[in-house]
Amino acid sequence: MIQNSQTLLKLLPERLWTIPDRAWLHKEIKRARESKARFKTIHAGRRSYKSEIFGRRWLVGKCLENQNQAWFYGGPTYRQVKMIAWNAIKLLSPTWAVKNISETELRIDYKNGSELWLIGFDKRQRFEGKEIWHGGAIDEYAQMEKEVWDNTVEPALRDSGGPCNFIGKPEGKNHYFELSQYALKSGDPEWDDFCWWTEDVLDPIEIEKARARLDERTFLQEYHGDFVSYEGRAYIYYSSDAHRKPQSFDPKYPITVCCDFNLDPCIWLVLQDKNGFISILEEIKQRQTDIWRMCNTLKERLISRVGHDKQTLYFYGDFEHGKTRSVSATNTSWQIIRDEFKGWGAEFRLKTHPRIVDRVNSVNSKLRTAKGEAKLGLDPSCIELHKDFEMVDMGMLQSISEKGKNPDRTHASDALGYFIEFEYPVIRIETSVM
Repeated sequence: MIQNSQTLLKLLPERLWTIPDRAWLHKEIKRARESKARFKTIHAGRRSYKSEIFGRRWLVGKCLENQNQAWFYGGPTYRQVKMIAWNAIKLLSPTWAVKNISETELRIDYKNGSELWLIGFDKRQRFEGKEIWHGGAIDEYAQMEKEVWDNTVEPALRDSGGPCNFIGKPEGKNHYFELSQYALKSGDPEWDDFCWWTEDVLDPIEIEKARARLDERTFLQEYHGDFVSYEGRAYIYYSSDAHRKPQSFDPKYPITVCCDFNLDPCIWLVLQDKNGFISILEEIKQRQTDIWRMCNTLKERLISRVGHDKQTLYFYGDFEHGKTRSVSATNTSWQIIRDEFKGWGAEFRLKTHPRIVDRVNSVNSKLRTAKGEAKLGLDPSCIELHKDFEMVDMGMLQSISEKGKNPDRTHASDALGYFIEFEYPVIRIETSVM
C-alpha cells in the first residue's frame, strides 16, 4: 500500500496526467500542501488545480494510506459532485487497490478497508446516516448553506478529529468569506487560509481569453479567488452614455426574443446577437395582459421590422415560470408561444433557472469586459431595461419583499439575463436545446 498521500498528489497512474511544475512548485500551493492545519479554506481561482490537488488526489491518497477509514468528497448537489469528481476519482484509484466501485452509491471500497464517498449536500441524509467520518473535502462551499458545516459536517468529525478542506471560488462576501476570514485572522492553529491566482499556474493565453470575456468583478472572483462585494447596484458596469445608443436591424443575423412571464407588467425584448455584440432593438411592454396578446404584438412588430415571417427566430426566457404556470385549462406559457409561432421556424433555447449571481455576472460581462470593451448596445426606446440597469440592486433580486417595493423592476433585465447566461455563461456548461 502507499505510505504517503503526497505520492498521489503529483504522480498518477499512466492513464492520467501529472500536475505541472508551475503549479506543483507554486509558493502558496506548496505552503498548503505542507500545512499541518486541520481545516483549510482554499479559495483560489478557477482552473488553478485546487480541487485536483486538495480534493480528488488528496482524498484518494488518504484512503490508500489509511486502513478502515471513511472519507468523503462533498458538493452542493448529488449531480454536481458526480460531474466534477466521480470519473476522476475512479481513474485515480489504482486497480490493485480497489475492492468494489458502486455506481449507485458513488462509493469506492478499497482492499484495505477504507471507503471514499461522494456526497451531494442537497441530500444530507446520506452523510448523516454514517456513524463516523475520518475526514473529507467540501467543494464549491460558497454555493452551499452555512449549516452544511455548522450542523452536519463539523459535528461528524468531532469523534475522529479528522481534517476537512473547504475548496472553491468565492461567491461574494457570504459564509465562505466569514470562514476564510476566521482561518486567516483568528490565530486558531487548527485553521489556515490559502489563495493564489489562476494566472500564476495557467497558460497566459487562456487568461487573456478570460479577460476579454468577463467583466472585472467576475474575473477577480473567478480567476483571482477574490471575495468581491455583491452589494448595491446589480448591473454595475452599465453606463447610459456608453450603452444607450440607437440600434439597427441587420437581416444577416437571427432575431432573438427574450421572455419574462410576469403579467403586470409583461416585458419581452427583441434583439440580435451580432457575432457576440448584443444589439437590443426594442422591448414590448403590456399591463394586465396574457401570452396570446403578447404573441400577437410580437408578430406585428416582427413583420413590420422584417417584412415577412421567414426570419430565423430564437426564443429564450424564464423556463421554470413558463413551464409551471398554467395560463389556461390546458396550456402553459411556453406551449402557447410554440403554438402561436408554429410555421415561423422558431427555435426554443431553454434550460432550468441559472443562479441569480451567475445571471448578473453574465450580463455584466457583456456590459464591460475586464479589458474595458462594451459588448452590448441598448436602443433608447428600451425604457424599462434602461431603468433596470440603473435601478435594480442585488436586494431586489434576492428578496421577494424588496422586489415587491418596486414591482415594475427586474422583469426586463431578468429576460435579458436568461438569454445571455444561456449563450455566454461565466462557466460554460453543455445544455441541450429543448
